[in-house]
Amino acid sequence: MQRRSRDWRVIIPKSAKWGNSPPFIVSTHPVWLVLFPPENRVLFSFRRSKSARGPVGIDCGSDALRLLQLRGSARELVSAQLEVPIARSQPHLAVTKGESGAEWIRAAEDAALEWKRAGFRSRHFLLSIPSPRSQFQIVSLPSLAPQDFDRAACWEASDRFGMDHEDLSASALPTNAPATTDGKSEYLLVAAERSFVEAMLEPFLRRGLEPIAVEPRFASAARVASRQARRESDRSRVRGVVVVGREETTILVLRGDEIAFARELPLGSLAMDQAVSERLALSLDDAAMLRWDAAETLQHSHAAQAARDASRGVLASIANEATMCFRYYSVRFRGGTPPVVLVLGDGDIALTHEIRNASGIPSMLDDEQGSVLALAKSLKSRSCGCEENIGRASRWIAAFGAASRSMLPSRASTVARGVAA
Repeated sequence: MQRRSRDWRVIIPKSAKWGNSPPFIVSTHPVWLVLFPPENRVLFSFRRSKSARGPVGIDCGSDALRLLQLRGSARELVSAQLEVPIARSQPHLAVTKGESGAEWIRAAEDAALEWKRAGFRSRHFLLSIPSPRSQFQIVSLPSLAPQDFDRAACWEASDRFGMDHEDLSASALPTNAPATTDGKSEYLLVAAERSFVEAMLEPFLRRGLEPIAVEPRFASAARVASRQARRESDRSRVRGVVVVGREETTILVLRGDEIAFARELPLGSLAMDQAVSERLALSLDDAAMLRWDAAETLQHSHAAQAARDASRGVLASIANEATMCFRYYSVRFRGGTPPVVLVLGDGDIALTHEIRNASGIPSMLDDEQGSVLALAKSLKSRSCGCEENIGRASRWIAAFGAASRSMLPSRASTVARGVAA
């Protein structure tokens, strides 16, 4: 298909050089901008929409594509939403690198067809891609010339993540941690499968829709925790964030709206549900329902207590890993541990208790503004099968963060600063 002519306006830092293996360019704050060279036919507009409504956030979950658009200037209420199930052959198993991604691409086709019927009033969207399609790790790299550094980051990502170098976009983002004695600096190395990203975008591009950014799923969730951190002075505001997904948990430390530390654990709500299922001989669906009900209603029945006991081992592992990450941050950045931890996604109140017991840091399921609860109320008012509580809105967190993208000011200077550092 021949590319349609569009008024693309792309911000490319002076230090960006495509070379033989062009990287994508992102910044350390949760507004990640991904750019590809013109010959790949996929460009990402950095144009700010003049519409009263923001972009549509598209979350590529393991069970469904969830699309969400927020209403009005306050952006607190949901304007439109759409949930397209992922037709996996074995939905109760974790997503692996070996899966082709064809199910997600078919869901993207369906979502693009239903765009107008679902009530979306913008042609701009942000795509949030999950693990293992995007991967990341904290690494130490030497100082090199920009072009050599980009190539080194790409090869480093290919080696660490086992991804095809020819189908890889990678970038090493400075965490601004103090330099080590050997002259190396710390970076957050991020990589994505370019073919998967292009295939997911294609159905929307064919219908005249425009992507404004592509970002890892955990970055979309992190934006929910940093919606109020818009000024330079907010960078001194440090908080821990634990984003619990279905197959993984991401532990973050945010400085204002910038990601200073990130680590992913291969434990999520699926591991919790499996533990309950095995202990009580229940199906995974019944185990998940019992675990949520036990956490949210604080039931004192024998079944509820058994569910809490069964999942405690997984919760303790996550809490202990989070504690070690927060301690690493306090040593590496020569500061204290985060004063508060925000648990997002599939985490429940039992996990907040485990984190508080392990680390001594107060933990909560929502921010000071009650953003997640406001999301839950709005979803309930639209009758999309979501009860008015934080837990049931957890599956929409990444879409919510992606749809909140235009709430933040333009970050062109931050992108340039992050790449040039």
